[in-house]
Amino acid sequence: MKKKKIIFFYHPRKLLTLMHKFYIEDLLEDTCENYSVFYGHEINNNIGKRYFYIKQGYLKFILNTDLFVSNNLCEVFPPNTKKIFIDHNIYDDPWIRQSKEKETCQRLLKYNFLFLSSEIKIKAVSEMFRKNNFEKFPNLKEIGYPKIDYLQKKYSEKLKMKKNSIVIAPTLFEGFPEFTILDYLKDIIYELLNSTSYSIILRPHPGNRNHTEVLELIKHFNNNTRFQYDSTENYIDTYAKSQILITDISGTAYTFAFLTLCPVIFFLPNNDAIKKNNYDKLNFFLNSTKIGSVVHNVKLISQEINKVQLKIKQYNESIQTLSKDIKYYGKAKKKFKEELDLIN
Repeated sequence: MKKKKIIFFYHPRKLLTLMHKFYIEDLLEDTCENYSVFYGHEINNNIGKRYFYIKQGYLKFILNTDLFVSNNLCEVFPPNTKKIFIDHNIYDDPWIRQSKEKETCQRLLKYNFLFLSSEIKIKAVSEMFRKNNFEKFPNLKEIGYPKIDYLQKKYSEKLKMKKNSIVIAPTLFEGFPEFTILDYLKDIIYELLNSTSYSIILRPHPGNRNHTEVLELIKHFNNNTRFQYDSTENYIDTYAKSQILITDISGTAYTFAFLTLCPVIFFLPNNDAIKKNNYDKLNFFLNSTKIGSVVHNVKLISQEINKVQLKIKQYNESIQTLSKDIKYYGKAKKKFKEELDLIN
């Protein structure tokens, strides 16, 4: 191992580890020529070769690592290592609610490099730092979006799947209380079951799988043959058979659109809060009608579904145009390795 640089990748959040594991392994597999890669995690079971269970507080005792990488924020790091954070969002959706932005900036300052998907994301992160009076911040690197590059390869194998579903994929309920779709989920599912012929798939954020209201929804709709609950770590099959995605402000909106070229319906009952928080200046909201439609009332959702179905080809073209803003789209692995070599 002394002949190679050592990369230590750490998963600090138990509920999110397995959903990131597959594409992170894919991202790092081509580095084996020059690097030895090890993984740390806090899941209380064996999840694979080169994976080691270690509480985050003990990372300070790991010696001789050259690069420390994570895609969720850590507080403790191995000593004398260069620290890289890989953002796991493809677009400039709000990273954290404004009351916690300064705290997030302070946590990000512990890293040497932030690897971001595009110039759009770099601009948003730079503005977040400056808005909170941080003139100096980590080196921001544009590398593309590794997750969608991985999913794109897998999606090509699923093209024959029949698109007979609508997937509902909210952001973390606690992340943005003023935007959450939580209080409307039951009514939305009823509306879709009663007014469309689609199968309805509920896919909550992994952090909300055991949320009381999610469990109640599963129990409530369990006997309806057109209702499905998706708790898989990889959503590729769900997205492959979905014609439309419904969400609030989850970054998965653009991942779904870019991956499938299918439209998204944003359910935003609290439209005033978007302007109040200055989110209306983000490309995430500015371009929402280029990848789909925005609805503010549950009763209008099925009507909007009928409208977007008539414009599937138009959305397909505008989504492809938008995806070209991701300079390293499809090239993230190569760009990632180039940046590692430059850092070393």
